[in-house]
Formats: sequence, C-alpha cells, structure tokens
Amino acid sequence: MEINFPNLQSLNTGVSLAYNTAFWSAPTVRQRYTYDASSTGPDEVYPRLDLIGGLREWVGARTIERLSLSKFTIVNKNFEKTIAIDRNDIEDDKFGFLAPAAQQLGQVAAHLPDQLITKLMLDGHTAPIYDGQNFFDTAHPTFDANAAATTVSNYQVAGQGETNGSPWFLIDVSQVLMPFIWQTRRPFNIVPMVALDNPYVFQNREFVWGTDGRGNAGYGLWHLAAMSTAPLTAANFGTLRAQMAAISRPDGTPMGIVPTLLVHGPALKGAAVALAKGEFILATGTAPTVAYQPNPWVGTFEPLENPWIR
Repeated sequence: MEINFPNLQSLNTGVSLAYNTAFWSAPTVRQRYTYDASSTGPDEVYPRLDLIGGLREWVGARTIERLSLSKFTIVNKNFEKTIAIDRNDIEDDKFGFLAPAAQQLGQVAAHLPDQLITKLMLDGHTAPIYDGQNFFDTAHPTFDANAAATTVSNYQVAGQGETNGSPWFLIDVSQVLMPFIWQTRRPFNIVPMVALDNPYVFQNREFVWGTDGRGNAGYGLWHLAAMSTAPLTAANFGTLRAQMAAISRPDGTPMGIVPTLLVHGPALKGAAVALAKGEFILATGTAPTVAYQPNPWVGTFEPLENPWIR
C-alpha cells in the first residue's frame, strides 16, 4: 500500500467504522440498574434524595424538606487505551488485523462502565457512604413506621458452614434514581494520529489510534439495592426482599421498595433461573426422597446475568 494522504484517510475511515460499530453494539448490563448522569466540571455533587418524605395533606404552611442536608460527590477520572501499527506493516499490506483490533478497542471502551459499576457492587460491603455506613451494611440508619429512628440491613451474610458460588444482588429498578451512577464528562471516541507530518508519526514510524473518555462510577441510593453472600434460596431471597421493603422515610411512610431485578454472576445462573421461573422448589428431603412446594417467587423478579461478577 502506498503511504499517501488519500490511502491513510481511507484506512482511518475503516478503523473508525470498526471501532464505532463495536462500541455501539457491545452488550452491556449496567444500564438496567445505573443512573446515567452528565457532568460539566471536575466533579458533581448529588443531594441525598432518600430523605424526602411522602406527600402530606396541605394543612397550614408548607413543610419544606431541603436537599442540602447531606450530599455526596463523584469525581471524574480519565480513561484511555491506545493501539499502534508500524508504517512498514502498512506499506507491506500486513494490516489485516487492524480492523479487529479497532473493534476490540471499541468493545473494551463500551464495557468499562460495566466493569467499574460491578467493582462498586462487589466492594460495597467495605465502602463507607454518606450515612456513615458501608453501602451494603447490616445497620443503615433509617426510620420505622412510627417515624422512630432505627436501623435496617441491606447486606445478607452467609451463615457458618454455608457456601455460595458468588454474591448476588436484589435491586429496585422502578425508581427515578438508581443505586449506582455512571457519570459522563466526556464520552469515549476514537482519535487518530496518522498524518505524515505528525511529530510522533515522523519520529516513531508508527500510526496510532486511541480511545479516551472522562467520567466515573459512584454509589447512588443504598436502599434500592441489597447484597447477599448466602446461598441463593427461596428463604434467603424472601428475607432479603423483606428487609428492603421494611425501609421507611423520615415521616414513617414506606419507601415503596419492590426489588424486581436479581443480578448474579455466571456461577448462579441455574439457581437464579430456577427461582425466577420454576413453579416448584425443594421443600425437604434428599435424593431419592424429596418433597416440593409451590415457589412463592415465581414471576416476581427478573434474573440478569452479569459476566463481571465472580
């Protein structure tokens, strides 16, 4: 291939097309339980919206709940990945691998938010948030039905002797906000460095393509998600679900939490599908003598496999 402006432009168009096609078609999961926020500065500050109570009968003056009672901040970070090819490989027509490499570049850029959000999920039981507790914790401060201060758990720990393939998560995705936030300051795109008079190209005899973006993942509202390291059984599912439903607002009214999404890793796919769709579950006994009972959770939630959970 002759190295000239038209040929390099054509090559760059092919690389960009391969990147963008892979970026926009890459399968992702985090959108189901993540709030997408745009950013206009180095960081963004979010009010603690879980403090808002239910509506009241308008008697007398309005009761104002100010959003500045407490806040949390997500600081933007820069992310990049860059590939290069020797000029000699272009001249000798040895660049058939360039399009697949660009596709892979687009795919890893698309998957970055999934991976960062998943890391937040897996580390949530050791990550303190705005209420002084870990995001997944056994003693989050909240209120009971009488508006009295109490605590509630959104973290179910495996009992002694229990084993589980990987953690699983119950999430309420019906709310305006979400338990996790993906904040975008600058979207990912692909940037070429292929001009012959570019100093880098001139000095290094390489053509370069890089993707970069700016943003970050952060925790949202803890009461919309719960984590379990216990076995995925109907009993454990019911316990965790009931704990989430018990969370109340400061005025004692229920949050109205209904977790309808169960996020799990590949190791729990069979158990999650069986609990979500099976008409019966094991009640007592071991093979060959077993007893079954109706599954109380069939059709009440959707299982979602997250390949990044291990």
